[in-house]
Amino acid sequence: MMGGSTMTNEWADAVEPDPLRLLVQHRELVKNLTLRDIRSRYKQSLLGVAWALLQPLSMMLVYTVVFSHIARIDTGGIPYPIFSYIALLPWTFFAGGLVSGAECLVNNFSLITKIYFPREVFPISAILGKIVDFGLGVLVLIPLLLYYKINLTWYAFLAVPIFFIQICLMLGIVFVLSSWNLFYRDIRHAMPLLTQVWMYMTPIIYPLSLVPKKYLGLYMLNPMSAVMDGFRKTVLEGEPPMWNYLALSAIVSLTFLVWGYYTFKKLEPAFAETI
Repeated sequence: MMGGSTMTNEWADAVEPDPLRLLVQHRELVKNLTLRDIRSRYKQSLLGVAWALLQPLSMMLVYTVVFSHIARIDTGGIPYPIFSYIALLPWTFFAGGLVSGAECLVNNFSLITKIYFPREVFPISAILGKIVDFGLGVLVLIPLLLYYKINLTWYAFLAVPIFFIQICLMLGIVFVLSSWNLFYRDIRHAMPLLTQVWMYMTPIIYPLSLVPKKYLGLYMLNPMSAVMDGFRKTVLEGEPPMWNYLALSAIVSLTFLVWGYYTFKKLEPAFAETI
């Protein structure tokens, strides 16, 4: 009984207060850090925020040439440019958020060692800064939907909770990566490889229908698979997502969020010393 009580207290100490409460209590600090991140990213840049659009658009053009004219992947009648863009947009946000989030503590070492405030604001602001880029990408998606005459249905509104599932997954992973990166600097070098491999294991440039049925259950353990397919089904196809796999994705994402935050809080006392 004593052992169980100790574990419970240890867990409570590690996860209180929760990230949502911190976000509300320190919203001005989070806002300022987010704005600073956005300004520093595009400072002295000729194209400015246009860089946020170039990556998904350029990838869309390359994959359209390869998979629409050379490999000729069957996309179920959906024009390949918008078929790929609807997934490349959230994926670019996902990959960029992980890379930026993994570096957030290292890049703010001067603040961490001099001033005390909840360290969680760094991973949160890193992801919020990337949401701005995502929003700009959505502005490009709208004319693409009009050009290819995609008729939106009420199912398109389900893209919002699907996006929230992705945010939970991202935040959980970033909590872990940012804290581990203080102790193991190899993480920054591994991130490009990790995100690239993960991308090819997710239905972004190819449809989910290409995955053999006997491997589908294993394939969908990747939480981003249901998220990407969910965006396509709800926005482009006007259909509901695969509820069973989306529920699995939500469970995995929330598990990552809880575990990531717990890991972050357990390692937090050593942050200043490690830096």
